Amino acid sequence: MSRTVFLVVSGLLVLGGCSVPSLVELEAERSIPVTVDYSPSFKAGCIAMQVQDEANLANVADLQTFTDLANTAPPVLLKGLRRGNSGTRVRVTITAHEQTCAGKEVDRVMLAADLSGEGKKESLTATLNTPDEDGDGYVAILGDGKGGTDCDDSGPNAALRFPGNPEVCDALDNNCSGVADEGLDKNWYLDEDGDGVPRGPDFVLSCTSPSGNYIRYSAAGPFDCRDFGPDAAKMFPGNSEKCDNVDNDCDNIIDEEYFSVGATCNAECGGVTVCSGDGNSVVCSQDPGRYYYTDKDGDGQGAAGSNATLKCGTAAADPGTVSNDDDCDDVDPAARAGLFEVCDAIDNNCDGVLDNTALACGGTLKDVVNHHVGGSSHDWRAVSTGPSGYPVWIAGRGGKLAVRRTAGSKFESFSFGDGTGTPPDGSLPANSNNCGNANWTVSWVNSNGAVFLGGEGGLLAVHTGDTAAACGTGAVTIPTDNLTGMVGFEAGGVTTIYLTDSSGRLIKWVVGGNPQHTLVHDNNINVYGLHGLSENSLLVSGGSTGGSTGQEFLSYANGNPSALHTSLPNKGSGFANAVWMGRPDRACAVGDGGLAWRWDGATTWNRAESSGTTDDFSSVVMRYDAQNTSNPLNDQCYIVDKGSNGKLRRLTPFGWAKPLDLLPSNRANVPLRDIAITPTGELWIVGDDGRVFHYPEP
Repeated sequence: MSRTVFLVVSGLLVLGGCSVPSLVELEAERSIPVTVDYSPSFKAGCIAMQVQDEANLANVADLQTFTDLANTAPPVLLKGLRRGNSGTRVRVTITAHEQTCAGKEVDRVMLAADLSGEGKKESLTATLNTPDEDGDGYVAILGDGKGGTDCDDSGPNAALRFPGNPEVCDALDNNCSGVADEGLDKNWYLDEDGDGVPRGPDFVLSCTSPSGNYIRYSAAGPFDCRDFGPDAAKMFPGNSEKCDNVDNDCDNIIDEEYFSVGATCNAECGGVTVCSGDGNSVVCSQDPGRYYYTDKDGDGQGAAGSNATLKCGTAAADPGTVSNDDDCDDVDPAARAGLFEVCDAIDNNCDGVLDNTALACGGTLKDVVNHHVGGSSHDWRAVSTGPSGYPVWIAGRGGKLAVRRTAGSKFESFSFGDGTGTPPDGSLPANSNNCGNANWTVSWVNSNGAVFLGGEGGLLAVHTGDTAAACGTGAVTIPTDNLTGMVGFEAGGVTTIYLTDSSGRLIKWVVGGNPQHTLVHDNNINVYGLHGLSENSLLVSGGSTGGSTGQEFLSYANGNPSALHTSLPNKGSGFANAVWMGRPDRACAVGDGGLAWRWDGATTWNRAESSGTTDDFSSVVMRYDAQNTSNPLNDQCYIVDKGSNGKLRRLTPFGWAKPLDLLPSNRANVPLRDIAITPTGELWIVGDDGRVFHYPEP
């Protein structure tokens, strides 16, 4: 049975003793120790040992190899074992290989050994010639087939020449093939204009670029048709033809693809076609004209169908203009195309339908149908609501008075002349809870829902809405002309009412068990409107007696009057009939002849642009949502007139918006006298012949 001989570097395997020959003794008899010396620079390779039976060379022990050269210094002691059936005379062959044990054999030593006898055998010595001076892992070629494959193992090009090394252009045989720089392009062509195509066909041989604009290029060409001069860099074979009056592709034809230069384009701005700046296309010398439309309300959309302003070139758009005309109402910031529809009786999204996509609005802007409200016997003159929006009180001529206590409820009558029976003569008995046969002109509702009434001849009354209590509790009579304005304030349990009359007086009425009234101011104008947000800041409107000097305004700060003059010399004839302060520095007023005015908290009232009507305006309210200061309806004024076909108009900070439709339209055919607005934006309008309009009304 054969036995493997294994290679040991320094040291022997020793086992414990016994009475028969030990394994160590047997191995010593059969081992062949060899000291192998080799070139110290040999660090990447393999040393192999093979033992053969001298009598039978085919009887070969397994090949033993040693490769840990990088971590070992020569010499090394190698020990192998002969096969168990081998004779005592053996041949030992030691070889060195380049790179790996399968690499080229670089040296060989053959030794003979006699292993007969007993005891330890003397070491054999072998010396291998394996120089690798440049340390590149390849042994130098030693001649006569000896040595390795390194064609240059010493000198300044230590490490650049060995088999398998990539060939580079350096005049050296890098891969030891026997040829330097084989397969490398060393042809350099002059490209003076730097366009990437040389003039050719001459070239310079060099591993590196010669001085000047030399490039590598195919010897087959094509070569440049112009390699120097002003346009040379634009001209070479294969270049794309451009629109630049140059033969870019060297085909002897100029600009052959751009035949439309000089044609008319964007005629509105006087353009013609020219070559583009990059020469890749034909473009118009002028951009298309830009059209801009006036955007009065600043919502980003111009008025639909309005005239456009043309701008050409770099001309800037005029201030206050935009590039579209999508707005259905350009003075109303609450209406524009694409805006979300909300409940406000306005076509917010400009689709031609009111409130159609909004959440449930609860109704539309239409008249209230109720037998206590309608009919020619009810000429309503005043409407007012509680601080939260309800109750709603309406009052008019002939002692007419009615209340709607909650949303959706019916109006209850407290009118003089209304009753439950019908006497034979056709008249109705007086309602015992009425406030008398007075012509009521103004009203105000306190936080408890009681209504304060003022009328012709200075009459005053208070109705709590109690069906069992008579009207008049706390009422006083003021010796004055017709009352034209009323506003109230509550503080510390005390209610104070301010009143104006047609003779120009401002009167203070402190309501209570012992009611008192005082004259705050008596001036030379007839006063027809009064409003304010506090006792310390009141506004009145009217005009001089006879209306000869036009519409006038006063403000009262802590009771001290101050004239607020208009900024125009023509203040309009007649009177300013109503005024409303939406916030401390914003107010609107309206008057005869369709005139409207704005106030910004300073000392001047500014007349609005023409409303398009000469009908006398009768009443005004201003909307302001303190909880949402960005509400587009803020500072908009709602106005009614006393023309034969009364209308509800809106004056925004930008002009006159589209009027709101009063439905059914055939009911808005009488003068309208008063308007009220709730904190949530509900509208109440009253007029002649029993007209009462509400938004939103189911």
